[in-house]
Amino acid sequence: MTLRITQYGESILHEKGKAVSDFSDELSDLANDMIEAMRGADGIGLAAQQIGQALRFCVIEVPDHPDYPMTCILDGKPLSPALLRPMPLANPKIQFLPCDEFYYEEGCLSLPEIKGDVARPERIRVGYQDLDGVPHVLECDGLLARCIQHEVDHLDGILFIDLMEKPHFAEIKEEVRQLKKKTQACLKEGKLPYAYPR
Repeated sequence: MTLRITQYGESILHEKGKAVSDFSDELSDLANDMIEAMRGADGIGLAAQQIGQALRFCVIEVPDHPDYPMTCILDGKPLSPALLRPMPLANPKIQFLPCDEFYYEEGCLSLPEIKGDVARPERIRVGYQDLDGVPHVLECDGLLARCIQHEVDHLDGILFIDLMEKPHFAEIKEEVRQLKKKTQACLKEGKLPYAYPR
């Protein structure tokens, strides 16, 4: 099933998600559909709000990056990040570990072709449940930690542009305004804005 990715200007993107309580096959089917949509849009993460559901659920698939190494400790055991791909997270809660913050250019499938620098902590601990409802604790850093923070923000109705410092946001403000205008025009005409596949 091909899911439509919501676009900036749709109110669902600012809604907080409800906790996942049903860990039936429906959740697995949703995860598979979200992974398909994420890959189809060349993304590395997708939150439920981005497919029109206010739910505390996201999927992540962060590739290896030669200039941005990642380390992972899952349930107390070190492992290769590759073993976590793709990774569904239900009801994730983040704890920031002692570390530096750094800027990195982020994008978002709900704001296609718009990018901006965001400061985030380098290392996190995230508690979550898998598709069977089993709880896990993951410590990670690098792009994986950043992507998880980005997607969990979505579950709280927060977008990366909301976290940008004013001088950085000023550089993309007009692009954001035009995207919102385009999305709202589509909705007014009774059409659903659709950015993918391109």
